[in-house]
Amino acid sequence: MILKWIKRLLPTGQDREKEREQLQAITHKAFLAIERYSECSEEIKSKIEQNHIARHLIYDKGGNTEHAHN
Repeated sequence: MILKWIKRLLPTGQDREKEREQLQAITHKAFLAIERYSECSEEIKSKIEQNHIARHLIYDKGGNTEHAHN
């Protein structure tokens, strides 16, 4: 009786396959999002360089409250 109960709690082969497919889909979505971000970032950098506006941007150094002007 306890063995039947334990078997019921364990994932079946079908459950494992479904979990694997879901993980694969999530991984693929994350990869696509990172790729899109990277492409957009490169495009923005290119536009900044083309338009010579980098000197007008303010960069926050992160650990410091002061700002550096470029």
